[in-house]
Amino acid sequence: MEMERRLSQTQLPKGAKIYLPDEAARKRFVEGRLWSVFSQWGYREVVTPSYEYFDVLSLGTDQDLQEKMFKLVDRETGRMLALRADVTPQIARIVATRLRDAPKPLRLAYVTNVFRYDEPKVGRYREFFQAGVELVGLEKPEADAEMISMAVEGLKALGLGRFQIDVGQAEFFRGILEELRADRATARTLRDALGRKDASTMERLVSELAPPVATAELLLALPRLFGHEEVLERAGRLVKNARSEAALANLSEVYRLLRIYGLADSVILDLGEVRGFDYYSGVSFEGYVAGLGAAICGGGRYDQMLGRFGYPCPATGFAFDVGRALLAMEAQGVTVSLPGPDFFIIDFTPEKTAALSLSRRFRDLGAAVARDIISRGLEESIQYAREQRARWVLVVGSPRTKSGEILVLDLEGGPERSLPLSALLERPEAHFPIFGDKGRA
Repeated sequence: MEMERRLSQTQLPKGAKIYLPDEAARKRFVEGRLWSVFSQWGYREVVTPSYEYFDVLSLGTDQDLQEKMFKLVDRETGRMLALRADVTPQIARIVATRLRDAPKPLRLAYVTNVFRYDEPKVGRYREFFQAGVELVGLEKPEADAEMISMAVEGLKALGLGRFQIDVGQAEFFRGILEELRADRATARTLRDALGRKDASTMERLVSELAPPVATAELLLALPRLFGHEEVLERAGRLVKNARSEAALANLSEVYRLLRIYGLADSVILDLGEVRGFDYYSGVSFEGYVAGLGAAICGGGRYDQMLGRFGYPCPATGFAFDVGRALLAMEAQGVTVSLPGPDFFIIDFTPEKTAALSLSRRFRDLGAAVARDIISRGLEESIQYAREQRARWVLVVGSPRTKSGEILVLDLEGGPERSLPLSALLERPEAHFPIFGDKGRA
């Protein structure tokens, strides 16, 4: 009974995760690499609150996601609060209120956590981390091409290979539904079948709907309208309505721009893609890598969202799922350097003057320095330093050195040295390459 009580006190809620030091270092590596890509493209950080009023967030959130929000009551006002389940509606509201008069386009980026009451999925918990961007105020195809190009650069920055970006255009299917004049239930059934690439169900539905021959031919072709440039040609021969034709022209221009970027080979066009159909207003995409069955990143155009906050304005964006990025890197054998402190100082003298002086001097020059304050044997301290991934061990008061000397151990296999304390304090760059010319400061 006591054991059960102790276990219950240490158990995490379902869907929560702790990142221990090595995992946290890998997570920080992913976020840092992606942030580097974002900043190189001119995006600037925005930080949104973890919680807001539920009714405000709901303006930019569909019903399904609203039901997955974690909700709580504001004790002061009695209003319902919610933890953010998606960053994009928050940024849409910020642009519509605080940045309405700012010059467009706006390039905004974030690295943060989101919360969804959902069954945990591959690499994703109920609290998970995203790194993403929003490009607001630019309706041109260049904006969509920019999103996809940044996603590819992000995948490469993480060291991932064998990936592809699946690109669709929501307006293409909307044009077909408009031509069919399908009611809501029929449209939903068609979308579900198309999402599953269920050709037999599509055939049955088309037979029941009995549309014009050209429209029937296009509907039956949709599950197979994916590939490279030839998809645009095949679809162009089949499409007969203006809305789908405009969507196809838009997608063709985005693909042309991606060819200029040299990224067309990484892109699969899929005109039967209906993921996020109610959310996206144009081009949308998802990124997949070999070794992981779930999308690692995704996004698209959501021109209607800012209008919900009273400021109609075009926008597009995408985000990486950091947890899935970590799984993909593991699956593909991408290693991440997990450095510890540059120096680990062991001091056997009672006054600690040398250890404190070295620590202060080296930290002032930008080095990471840890000290072994616990009293233990030299070999035990060295083993601890290895486990902390230290590069060098500096031993003060070793029986293997003379008075005023420091024993230097290179844990990467370099020779053991005895160096004067004064020399290390005056010119550390002469003895450790990490300092360079900084040691003269």
